[in-house]
Amino acid sequence: MKREFGSAVVLITHDLGVVAALAERVAVMYAGRIVEIGLVDDIFGAPRHPYTRALLKSTPRPDRSDAPLAPIAGYPPNLQRLPRGCAFHPRCPELVERCKAEVPSFEVQGVQGSACFRDGHPARPPVGN
Repeated sequence: MKREFGSAVVLITHDLGVVAALAERVAVMYAGRIVEIGLVDDIFGAPRHPYTRALLKSTPRPDRSDAPLAPIAGYPPNLQRLPRGCAFHPRCPELVERCKAEVPSFEVQGVQGSACFRDGHPARPPVGN
């Protein structure tokens, strides 16, 4: 359809194998927010967000059948009561103190972007008051 009609296709899935096979660009979401975006090869080859790295380590890959899978620690957040700061911080192996209090802004560098203090991003301005 994409080639025939010259249109974009948005695919929403948890199956990273499908993403690797079909997509050119990918947006990784956690708790309803995009935490990383970029070209598939960049995201799979050099992920910038800790959630993306954890997700890739927890997914079987046919090219690395001997690599052990690593589950993501903890539990997904309650979307009605997200934790203060970065929603991934209670599960994040790369947590810094700021993650508990501030939401990192989403910054794009080149063709890849992420929302993580470890990637050098400032806090997002508070919404409303």
